[in-house]
Amino acid sequence: MNVARSPLVPDPSARPWQRRLPPPALTRYVDNFLFMEMPAGGALPRVLPGTGALCLFLYRAPLAVAELHAAREHSMSQSFVMVNRHEVLDLSTAGATECVVISFRPGRLRYFVPTSFEELQDHLTPAVDLWGSRVDDVAEALSRATDFDARVDILSEFLSARLHEEREARLDRLLDQLYLTPTLRIAELAESAGWSVRHFERLFIGTYGVSPKYFARVARLQQVARRLALEPTCSPGTAALDVGFFDQPHFIHELHKLAGLSPTDLAHGMRERPHFYNPKAIQRYVALLKTLSD
Repeated sequence: MNVARSPLVPDPSARPWQRRLPPPALTRYVDNFLFMEMPAGGALPRVLPGTGALCLFLYRAPLAVAELHAAREHSMSQSFVMVNRHEVLDLSTAGATECVVISFRPGRLRYFVPTSFEELQDHLTPAVDLWGSRVDDVAEALSRATDFDARVDILSEFLSARLHEEREARLDRLLDQLYLTPTLRIAELAESAGWSVRHFERLFIGTYGVSPKYFARVARLQQVARRLALEPTCSPGTAALDVGFFDQPHFIHELHKLAGLSPTDLAHGMRERPHFYNPKAIQRYVALLKTLSD
């Protein structure tokens, strides 16, 4: 299968990391592919409670994943899937490493795996547990590839072969609306689909593993974090007000409840470490949602 290659998306980070958009057939499921190269090791991104999912294909040194508040550390030597909903995780590596990260759009990982979000969330799941020994073959092929374009082709073909038939497209569209505008009222979303609030909440939890209200809270926190990562001069308070928090106390309370962080902690974590945020992600997400709604 020949997969059309997509253009490079510039990354404002000083690190020599590369991004690629997914091929057209995967656009509604995958946000981007990221190639991380760490010649001497060091800090990798901080992962806040989130709405999407990441798959990290490792093919050199292992990664350390530290749970910030639980003070536990995991050494990941094999490729793994991360569906983080409630933890603050710091990634790092002690030596030179290379890694390709697949960033899935919110809710879309389920089209590629036989396991529910409820089972996957807040775990570091070995990719081999989801996709079998083929994962080892892919990791080996990635390690032999000579450029990032070839690696994107390998992963795109791997994902395309595992893409399940779409289902619950209407529910996905509601999730997308909530992700982009987390201040929307849950009752209004349910009504737009012709469902009662209780029925909508039951479908949402059964499909995505968390309630729509919790998803919206985390999406809004992620909007603040993204702004801090991509706009170094923006203050946490300004970013919080811009995305719909009532005032500074409301933001501080939510941040502490969801992530156990202060605004200063949040800003430092986004600015003193590299990050996974794609500067073009929101614009592309809005454009995608419009095409699916037309």
